[in-house]
Amino acid sequence: MLPKKKNLSRLVIFRKKSKEMKITNKFYSKAFCYKAIFSNVKFINVNFKGAILTNCSFKNSSFFNVEFLGTNLKNSNFSGAIFKNCIFSATLLKNVNFKNTKFENCIFVSVNFNVVKNLELNTDINQILSTHNLIPLNKELEELFNKYKFHQNLQNSRVLYLKSGKLNSLTVNMIMSNLGEKKCKQGLINLEKNLSSRIVTSYQLCSLIDKSSSYKV
Repeated sequence: MLPKKKNLSRLVIFRKKSKEMKITNKFYSKAFCYKAIFSNVKFINVNFKGAILTNCSFKNSSFFNVEFLGTNLKNSNFSGAIFKNCIFSATLLKNVNFKNTKFENCIFVSVNFNVVKNLELNTDINQILSTHNLIPLNKELEELFNKYKFHQNLQNSRVLYLKSGKLNSLTVNMIMSNLGEKKCKQGLINLEKNLSSRIVTSYQLCSLIDKSSSYKV
């Protein structure tokens, strides 16, 4: 039986009513889910920040640009799942089953792997971090990022600026690492033209900045 919480009801109702096996561009912050079945579902650009998704089945599902920030995944099953461009930060993974699960270009921050089941993680194509302090930025880059501090399509998800008003170091570091200073700068200059819908994950924003960098001013 599912707890009656507003945030999760949207997620569960979608899954029950839709024959389409895809969930895209959703911000399920603090959603609550228990023993739900999401097997063979595609999750694209989804943020589960602070969500509780315990004892759930995500068997053979795929996750692209998905974030699990402080998410509780205790006792859930991800066997056969695929993760690409995903972020796990302070994620609770006790008794989570990752049998035959594939990870590519994923970031793990402050995650306890000792309580996980059947995890095989290739550290050549994934990152494991203990902290994520903001890398130094020059004044021009700081000003370019600051242009989007209160942008309505970025503000609610806190993907770029945290509630404290500080830059999201995890997002910024990842963008700088993937794009480099020159491409990041050009992309931020042109980003406004493409920022027409809500951005809910760091990799989603990185992809948009990358796309924007190819446009001429």
